[in-house]
Amino acid sequence: MKQVNDSEERLMPVNGTELENKIEVIIKRAEAIDISFKKLWNPDECPTEYLPWLAWALSVDKWDNTWDDRTKRNVIKESISVHRQKGTIGALKKALAATDVDIQIEEWFDYEEETECKPGTFRANVFSRSRGISETEYSNIKDIIEQTKNARSQYDLRIYLANKSTTPYIGVAAQSGNTTTVYPFIVKNIEETTSCFVGCGYQSVNTITVYPKNYIAIPV
Repeated sequence: MKQVNDSEERLMPVNGTELENKIEVIIKRAEAIDISFKKLWNPDECPTEYLPWLAWALSVDKWDNTWDDRTKRNVIKESISVHRQKGTIGALKKALAATDVDIQIEEWFDYEEETECKPGTFRANVFSRSRGISETEYSNIKDIIEQTKNARSQYDLRIYLANKSTTPYIGVAAQSGNTTTVYPFIVKNIEETTSCFVGCGYQSVNTITVYPKNYIAIPV
């Protein structure tokens, strides 16, 4: 920003009030900004250092300076739409989605458990993508819900850890190999060696027959 020198030509008379003199300084500083007002009112073209002022001008209900540049611009762009529908589930979804929060809203008439069907209640199911959430993020979610929902509704905030990712992945697989067939072993050449042996043998057998002994009575 261009610095304003107090010695430059003044617009107000020397007897101007303190308020008038301060207004003069502000006007000079505004004229020294080297950017068109058209860009200052455009969330996509507004310089990052001026985004908090643009958010204030468009009545952004919840602002966090720790948000990244993309989230800040999304919140500003959705502000008018959220205010037009404020007090509805649609506005609540838009406000949280602008801060990159994956949320699912269940109203009381969509509950599966009949014991919890209290008219005017809803559940805010927040899914954290592949990581937990900090205390500051949890507080921001609650503040956005409180400032966007209708005054009469009560809600139950639930945080779910979900392994979701917005980053596309492309997988490529390649497979190669060799096929080897093993057949039974075939013997093409069969060699046979024969030998001649001469043998001789002799066997003799005697047969002896033994009869029972016979006694002959000899007279005396």
